This record gives sequence, structure tokens and C-alpha cells, in this order.
Amino acid sequence: MRVTSMVPDVEYAVQQSQQNLSTALQQLSTGLRVNQPSDNPVASASMVISLAQSANVDQYTTNVTTVSGQLQTSDNAIAAVITSLNSAITLATAAPSSTITAANRQAIAAQVAGVLQNVISQANSSYQGSFLFAGSASSGAPFVAASTAYTSQNGSLTASSPLEAGSVTTVSDAATGQTFTYTAAAGDTVGDLESAVSAAVTAGTLSSGTSATINSSGELAISSATGLVASSTDSTLGLVSASGTALTNAYAYVGNSTVNKVQVGDSTSVATNIPGNQLFTSGTNVIGSLTTLINAIQSGSDSGIAAASNGISTAIDYLSEQRIPLDSTISRLSDQESYLSQETLTLTTQQTALVGADLATAATNLSQAELANSAVLAAASKVLPQTLLNYLAPG
Repeated sequence: MRVTSMVPDVEYAVQQSQQNLSTALQQLSTGLRVNQPSDNPVASASMVISLAQSANVDQYTTNVTTVSGQLQTSDNAIAAVITSLNSAITLATAAPSSTITAANRQAIAAQVAGVLQNVISQANSSYQGSFLFAGSASSGAPFVAASTAYTSQNGSLTASSPLEAGSVTTVSDAATGQTFTYTAAAGDTVGDLESAVSAAVTAGTLSSGTSATINSSGELAISSATGLVASSTDSTLGLVSASGTALTNAYAYVGNSTVNKVQVGDSTSVATNIPGNQLFTSGTNVIGSLTTLINAIQSGSDSGIAAASNGISTAIDYLSEQRIPLDSTISRLSDQESYLSQETLTLTTQQTALVGADLATAATNLSQAELANSAVLAAASKVLPQTLLNYLAPG
């Protein structure tokens, strides 16, 4: 008699039932009906794309939050500078009075000097460790106290000493508010740098009287009575450091003119800064006007006081204009934040639809899988222990 074994079929049924139970349990515990690509390849592929979009939106949202804080801090700093400048004008109106004494003039000058210190403090504002108004050179304060002279470390220079090709030497002028930059070409010498500084004086970039000469010690000395800050990456010159007298109320801009940008959407980027030279030294020269006012009050020059006051008034108007696009960007970022929040919600809903499990359905499926599994195990308990002898009747 031929006996057909039911064992393989029963074993397969048990395995399939266990798998169905495990899947149902996993869906209920994770809340997902697609836990691996094989569960639904099409949904899994769409999910990968959606998750990538979510990652971009998350990054944009982080950028918006950071930039909004940065720009708001910048706007607050500019507003504080405007308030300080208005205080300086108020002080200036009292300084020309013929009834005040020389001592009173000096006291008023000291108060304006305090205003200048407040302006410098705001101009050197930072946010999360980065200086706001330094361009891309945000690791250092953009406004530095000026000195009458800077000298090179190398004390064996001559006019024919070769400069390092590609090296950069900068001279930031406290009076003009501008920066002279010299990038050495192949074959350039210290004499070429001296000539370039002289040409920058003629062009008005550097103040009249600024010079670069080799002193008796063989050092390159860059000097100006109105104050400057110099630096160089040239290995021939060596470190260039302050060697003259530190000037009171004289500051030079040592940042750069770079406007940084950050992506806040797939096709949307915003400027994250206004360079400090654009705000405080170029054109209106806020810092220079305050310095001029202090000197005019100290010397008792009524015409100088009037001229400096007019310069400060112009600076106030200019700074107020600069706040308009800044405030507009802050408003745009607020709108973008709302848009990104909605995008996050849309993508989350999409992802739930792609792979999410309906918990009520998942609970029903689990209950059915448990019943089916119990039935299969009950049937298997009757079949699997049997052998061929159970099919042989006694003779």
C-alpha cells in the first residue's frame, strides 16, 4: 500500500502561518505596513524619494531658523547704532555754544567718544560665535583699534627683496574707511609694494601721508598719522605687527566685502549679512564722522562740528535705508518658515500613506493571524508525530 506523507505540507503551513503572524505583529508594533523593501517595492522606492525631500526640508528649516536669528540680531545692532548716532547729534548741538567752557567741551567730547565705543561694540556684534559684519572673515572682530605704524618681522629687507608670488598684503585705513590690498605677482619686490602703497595714497584709498618704506633696521614700515591696521601673508616680510602709537578713537575695518548666502529652499537663497565696510565706513563713514566730531569738539572748531554733524545725519539716513532690505528678508524668511512647516506636514502625510498601517486593520489582522496560527498548530500536532506504522493495520 502506498502512503503519501503530509509532513512537508504541514511544515510549510506552519512556517507560512508563523510568518503571517510575525508580519501582523510587526505591523501593529511599528505602525508600518511596509517594514522592508520586499513588503512593497513600489511604495519603498517612493518612500526613499519622499524621505530625501524631507531631509532637504529639514535642512532648509534649520537654515531659516539660524539665518532669521542672525539677521534679526544684525537689524537690532543697526538700530542701536542709529540710536547712538542720534545721541551724538544731540551732544554736538551743545558743543558749539559760546557759553560753555573748554572743560565742558572736553566733557562733551568724552561723551561722544563713549558713543563711538557703543557703535564699535555693535559693529563687532556676533551671533553663535560668528561676527555679523565681517563678511566671510567672521572668525575675528571686523573693527580693530588703529595704530600709527606697522612693521615687518624681517629686518634684512631691501627694495629688491623678492616677494612671494600670490602673497597678500593689506592696509586698512582708519580715516578713509577703505582697505588697500596688494597681491604679489611673480617677480614682484618690496619696492613694488612700496610703489603700490604710494599709488593708493594718490587714489585716495589710503590717507595722505601714508607711506611704506624700509627703515634703518631693514624692516618695512607702513605708517600713517591718521591710523591704520596692516597684515601680510608674505614669507619674505614675515609677521607684520603694530609698532607705532595706538590712536584713541581710531578704528579700521579688517573684514572683507563678501556677502554670504544660504539656501532656504530648492530654488531660494538669501543673503545672510551686510559687510561692515558697506555699513560703517564706506560712503557715509559712520566711524570716521564720529572721530571727526570728537576732534572738532576737542579743538573747539564750530565749522568742524557742523560738518561732522551733517555727516552723522547722512549716516543715520543711510543706515535706515539699509534696514529696509534687511527687514524685507526677515519677513521673507518668516513666510518661508510657514511654507516649510506645511511641506513637512505634507511629506509626513505622504509617507504615512505610502507605508503606514491602519492600526484598527492591523489589530484585526493580528487577531486573525493568531487564530489561523493556532488552528495550523493544532492540526500539525495531530499529523507531525505520526509515522508509517500508524498507517499499517495489524495482521
